Amino acid sequence: MQGCSFEVIAFSQRNLFSESIVNPFSFPIARKRNIPLTLIVSMMRSGSTFTGDVFRSHPNSFYLFEPMQYLSQNVGKNEIVFVNGTVRSYNESQLHDIHAEMIINLLLCRFEDVPFQLFKTSHFLYHNRLKQHYSCAQRIKDSVTAMRKKCIPNLTRRCKKANSFTMKLITVRMKAISKVMQLLPEVHVIQLVRDPRPVLLSQINVGQIDNTNIENESSSHCEILKNDIKETESDIYRNNFHRQRYEDLAHDPIGQFQGLFEFSGLEFNDAVQSRIRKIAMRTGKVKKCQYCSDKGNAMEASVQWRISANYSIVHAIQEQCLSIIDRLGYLSVNSATDLHDKKTSLTKW
Repeated sequence: MQGCSFEVIAFSQRNLFSESIVNPFSFPIARKRNIPLTLIVSMMRSGSTFTGDVFRSHPNSFYLFEPMQYLSQNVGKNEIVFVNGTVRSYNESQLHDIHAEMIINLLLCRFEDVPFQLFKTSHFLYHNRLKQHYSCAQRIKDSVTAMRKKCIPNLTRRCKKANSFTMKLITVRMKAISKVMQLLPEVHVIQLVRDPRPVLLSQINVGQIDNTNIENESSSHCEILKNDIKETESDIYRNNFHRQRYEDLAHDPIGQFQGLFEFSGLEFNDAVQSRIRKIAMRTGKVKKCQYCSDKGNAMEASVQWRISANYSIVHAIQEQCLSIIDRLGYLSVNSATDLHDKKTSLTKW
């Protein structure tokens, strides 16, 4: 099993991107952890839970499910209390910076320099090997000291002993990831994208957005995606970056995941392949569930939206997202007949 070594480092007030630092990127980071580090960056309802589920099946992996959600919801609104006892306030303009700083601290197992509330989230239940930590954290109410002494040491040991570390992130944008890659250039970044039409239709179906406001919701979604894609055109993304379409994963799970694991420096072993077959390659009726990764037949699930989608809503999404649809290699539909014909591919191959 691979180990990891840490060099001694010093940060100005332990804040990589503080406005008081003239050139934050001149400060060295403790490297190297000689294990694969992977970030799966996506947007809501785009297949990230499914993809993360496969990565967490890698033996002795350390996997975090949406660790930045707490910060995304609280930066600019509430003071942030850290495990080390410090309290910091941020405005919304600092969100990308604080995201990057905390992602780096997590990847380096520097859990005392991470917000206290992050470790109390039920998201830790998404990895079987971290359920012990979740149980410990639930016994801690609001005591930072108790969390630091009773729960964090075991979590840190697990982190340092892991042979891979993967995070999946939907509330973090590529501007933050750029900062991470500048300071940790060996991190592998997978940008997981999906056709905006099923993404927004799925959000309607689970009540996350209102179809009466679909033009604005579509415009906002595709503007964020457009900005993320533009950010990845910078030189920092020339290495260790891969854009992956969810539809390709669904249609060829074994082949596409094998490519992702090779990209990330991970062995595509029997345990991983077994998990893929269990959650993505079973025949029969697609499993109905809002937030699970196990649909049974990933390919069938990926085209379910075309059976009952209202063409007028699909057309409204297309009107706002044409440039992104074309950029990612998807085809527009021109009628309800085209939409509901599953034999007609909506993808440019």
